[in-house]
Amino acid sequence: MFLNILTDRQKQSFLALATKVVMADGEVVPKEHVTLNVRVAEMGGNIKAPPNEIYGEPNFDVFDTPLAQTIVLLELLVIAYSDDEYHEDEQPIIQQLIDKYGVSGEQLARYESWAKRQSPLSVEGWGLISEAGPVGEG
Repeated sequence: MFLNILTDRQKQSFLALATKVVMADGEVVPKEHVTLNVRVAEMGGNIKAPPNEIYGEPNFDVFDTPLAQTIVLLELLVIAYSDDEYHEDEQPIIQQLIDKYGVSGEQLARYESWAKRQSPLSVEGWGLISEAGPVGEG
């Protein structure tokens, strides 16, 4: 929803983090796949995650403004809640961001509340768009 605001480099690192979150519990369910596809499409469809950030240490420093940090956290929470379960293996990845960026408990509660409401809407919206025809073809 807000990923278009990020720089291309930030989008790459976001995609790496999102991939880590989706793969964290060892199972990529259809809702997670759809939610990730929505984010990739929103970023222009041609963003590639750096493999070293997927399989190695994440690059949190690229999110160098409060706006970018908020966007990344919100969007990762949407992905984490997309399968109706914020899995315990996904939590440490997002918790690193929360700690690094100094997100308060009150802020986190607001972010999580929004993400829980946004997740099913992303899946539903993608379904509506997909009914119109193949996505990515003009």
